[in-house]
Amino acid sequence: MFFIKDWNFFDYPEIQVVDGLQKFPRLRPHLNNDGGLCYFAPKSVVLDRYDPATAIAQCLEQAQSVLEKVLKDEAYRLGDLQIEFLVHWGKEDPQPIRVYMGSSTRGVQSASINFLTKDSGRVAVIADTSEDAKVLANSMALGELLPSSNRCWIFRSTRLPPVPAQFPRTVAQLFEWLREWDMKMYNEIQHLLGQTTAYGFKMLPMAIHSPVGWIGFMFEVESAMKGATKPSECKKRLHDHGKSIDIHRLSFTDISPGFVHSRNLSFRDLSGKRITLVGCGAIGSHLAAALVRLGAGSEGGLLRLLDNDILGPENLGRHYLGYDSLAQAKARKLRTDLLRQFPLANIEAVSADVVDCPSLFATDLVIDATGEEAVSEYLNEAWLDAGSKVPVLYVWIKGNGECVQCLWTDKEELACFRCLKEVNPAVHRQDRFPILKRPPTSKVLGCHSFTPYAVSAPMHATALAADIICDWLKGNPSPRFRTRKSENADLFAVENHNPLRLAGCPACLTP
Repeated sequence: MFFIKDWNFFDYPEIQVVDGLQKFPRLRPHLNNDGGLCYFAPKSVVLDRYDPATAIAQCLEQAQSVLEKVLKDEAYRLGDLQIEFLVHWGKEDPQPIRVYMGSSTRGVQSASINFLTKDSGRVAVIADTSEDAKVLANSMALGELLPSSNRCWIFRSTRLPPVPAQFPRTVAQLFEWLREWDMKMYNEIQHLLGQTTAYGFKMLPMAIHSPVGWIGFMFEVESAMKGATKPSECKKRLHDHGKSIDIHRLSFTDISPGFVHSRNLSFRDLSGKRITLVGCGAIGSHLAAALVRLGAGSEGGLLRLLDNDILGPENLGRHYLGYDSLAQAKARKLRTDLLRQFPLANIEAVSADVVDCPSLFATDLVIDATGEEAVSEYLNEAWLDAGSKVPVLYVWIKGNGECVQCLWTDKEELACFRCLKEVNPAVHRQDRFPILKRPPTSKVLGCHSFTPYAVSAPMHATALAADIICDWLKGNPSPRFRTRKSENADLFAVENHNPLRLAGCPACLTP
C-alpha cells in the first residue's frame, strides 16, 4: 500500500507491505511489525515537488530495492540489523523499560538507578548519585522518583552485539547470547554474580556500552537469595533455574554529559578542564553558554564565571540573559540559568573584581571576554609576572560591531596582549595591526558613554572564541590572532597569523 499524506514531501510517502510479510525473517531491518517500510533515511533524499510523478517513482524503486535486499541478501540484512540494533531492541514486545542514562563519570562500574513513581517502574533515571537523578528528573519535568534507589551495573564491549533469531527473554537465553557476544564481558558479568553486591536489591539491572550505544536488561534475584548463605549459591540458582526467570529489556536514551557535549564533535570536548571566564557581559554571557555546550564544567571540570557587575536594562539588547535577571549579579544569574539547562554542570559564580581573584591562573584556560582594554592589560601583566604556562584568550569587538578579534597567548616568543599596541609615543595606543578606517560612533546617555552595536557582534565574537578553543582542543590554536568582519564593513585588511612580540613592549619588556 502507498500513501501520500504530504505533497510538499517534507515527509516521504508511506509504504506498507500488506501481503507476504510472513516471508520475511522475524527480525528484519526497515520493516516494522505491521509492515511499515523505511526505505529512505530521513532527509537523505529531496523529492522534487514540481515533478511528483518522478518523486513517486523514486520512492517505489527504492522500496523495491530495500525489500529485495532484506528478503534475499542475508549479509545486508544482518549488517543493517546490527546498525539498527537499538531500534529493534526497543520495539520488540514486550515493550522495554525506558531509561535515561545520565551518568557523567566515565569508567564507573555502577551507578544509581531510580524509577518514576507515576510509571510503576516503566521509566527510570540513571545517574552517578540518587541526588543527581532527582536533579535530572526535575530538570526534564519527568516527575517524582521513588524514594529507594537501586544500583545499575555497567559493562563495556567494543564488539557489535550479535543478532539473534529472537531477543533473549529469560536469564538462560540471556547468558547464551552474552557468551556469543563477548566472552570477556560475559566472564565479568559472571564474576559480579559471584559477589555479594549483586544481591543487595530485589532486581539486578545491567547496562552495556557498545559500539551501537547502550543496551540493558534486568532480572529478579530475590528468589535466588532465599535460603542462600553465599553469593555462589545465588549464582548457581540463577544458572539452574534460568529458563524460568524472565528478563526485562532496558531501552536507553543517553543524556549523559559525555554524549551530549561530544556527539557533534570529532575531537575531545572541554570535559574535565578548569576554565575561568572573566566578564559575563555581552560577549561573556553568550560565550559561557557555548562553553557549557562544549563540555565545560562536566566530568570533574569547572567553569568559573567572574564578574562584579549587575545586569541593567541597557544590557538586555545584546546580552544572553533577559528581563527575569534585571538588577541581579550577572555572574550568579548566568550560573543559575545555565544550571537550569545543564543541571549536572559544575559552575562557580564569583561576583568580584578580577584583581580580587588570587587563584586566577589555577586553571587550564583563562578567557577575557570583558572587551575592556584596562582589564585585558591587567590580566596580561599578571600572566607575565606569574610566568604562567596557562593560555589566556582575549576576545573583543571592534568599532560598532564591524568586526571581532581574538588573541591567544601561550608562548614566550609570541605577542602578549600589549604587543598589539604601537610603542611610538607619537601615535598613543594606536593598533599595531589597524583595521578600522574611522573611529567608532559613540552615544552618551546621562553621565555614561557607550559604543552601540547589535547582538550579532557578541555572537560573532563568541563564535570566533569558540572556534579557537576548538582548535586548541584539537592540538593547535593557530592562528593565534584572528579577525572576522561583517560582509559590508569597510575595513583595512588584517591577516590571521601568529604575531611575534613587539620590540619595546612595556609589558613583556621585549628588547
